Amino acid sequence: MKLKVLLGSAALMAASGAAAQDWPNRPITLVVPFQAGGITDIVARKLEPALSEFLDQSIVVVNMGGHTSVGTRRVVDANPDGYEFLVHETGIMTAEASGVQEFGYRDLTPVAVVGEVCLVAVGRADANWRTLSEIGETSDGPLIAGVTVGGASHMAIAMAAELGGFEIRPVQIGGTSAAFAALIAGQIDLMASTPSSAHSYIFDANDQLLENPEATPLLYLGAERHALLPDVQAMQDAGSDSELCVPNLIFAPSGTPDDIVSRMAEGLEHAYRQPDGLMDFFHTVGGVDRFISGDELGAYLDANWAILEPLAASAGN
Repeated sequence: MKLKVLLGSAALMAASGAAAQDWPNRPITLVVPFQAGGITDIVARKLEPALSEFLDQSIVVVNMGGHTSVGTRRVVDANPDGYEFLVHETGIMTAEASGVQEFGYRDLTPVAVVGEVCLVAVGRADANWRTLSEIGETSDGPLIAGVTVGGASHMAIAMAAELGGFEIRPVQIGGTSAAFAALIAGQIDLMASTPSSAHSYIFDANDQLLENPEATPLLYLGAERHALLPDVQAMQDAGSDSELCVPNLIFAPSGTPDDIVSRMAEGLEHAYRQPDGLMDFFHTVGGVDRFISGDELGAYLDANWAILEPLAASAGN
């Protein structure tokens, strides 16, 4: 019986090795657990051409709306054969920490970090306040925040509300584009976005203030002011030593062979560093040039968890 077990294990290892050597022999799916148009969707679509060329295989980007747990669950449950990957951000940690979902980054195999960007808290253009302190002084009840509940945008608005001394009522919005549409329609009061997205609703292509801006930037959650929004307070201006910057994360299902994970990481770095590719995109939006894979990736994720877990737990859902 023991010999049979050993032979069976050897056969499984051999099959796994053969599968890795043959990989990829069919299209690869990048699952984005957000609607199209947001930063995570842009990340996936900017990676796709060069990654496809590097791996000599088609890459299919699949957007899944609703709460991000739906798309994340799909990859958690996927066959670990190297044909399905998750493109996410730190919301995968905060959703778990706040109790929105029962699974998280430790239920997947991390592949790489591809860039990082800090968020901006944004309010309605027609509101009678222009700063966090004005909200705290004038609000007489919770403001409606359009966020991914338990995600990075939720944490950004929760942090802004704590600094401004006001309450929020988070409602689920499926991505940046949907949130701006709801903000402009007056359905929500607050949201979070990248600096470049906020800029496009406030300034024209020549950096001139729009005659009728569609949003009000309230706080940049990086340490120092952002070049695209130089008149908007940053965290240090607000008296805080904290910041909320969001890395973009690529995961594979748990159990994906190491050879496939390593090869995918090589392809991702190749795609990330292409001229006019994702690295340049992060420079454009004021993000951080950051690519991490291999042994240091686990420590990086655990360090982020140590920061985000208490914040998410206090924000609740």
